[in-house]
Amino acid sequence: MTALLLAAVLAGEVDAAGVHRAIATRKGRPVVISMWATWCGPCVEEFPMLVALARTQKDVAVVSISLDDPADRKAVESFVQREDPPFPVYLKAAGKDEAFIDGVDPEWSGVIPVTLVYDRSGKRVALLKGEHSRADIEKALEEAKK
Repeated sequence: MTALLLAAVLAGEVDAAGVHRAIATRKGRPVVISMWATWCGPCVEEFPMLVALARTQKDVAVVSISLDDPADRKAVESFVQREDPPFPVYLKAAGKDEAFIDGVDPEWSGVIPVTLVYDRSGKRVALLKGEHSRADIEKALEEAKK
């Protein structure tokens, strides 16, 4: 039974094309894409803020992607189960990091945490590299909601 619960914790694996599909399927709402890893201290610190943001801004779609190695899936599942986010959390599919980074956004250097904010039409309005506050993300969302 526990194995079944953990299997449902993650929404699956995603490659760069899958990130773009996740954005496209949420058109009509601003979208926040957060990429992080369990081994990244600032990422772990930022995650609860994203959970709170998603719980209070119901008109915003949040999607989270762990960049942990697929071999560390259990650590990711444990973290996600503990944090209980109200949004889907994917694990980056195995493959070359550079291809994923460039495929998601050529302006992204690969630094994490990274938060990308898209407007209702699916156009990126913000690329927030590194640590950011909730106010920073909300400011980007104001632009996305115009």
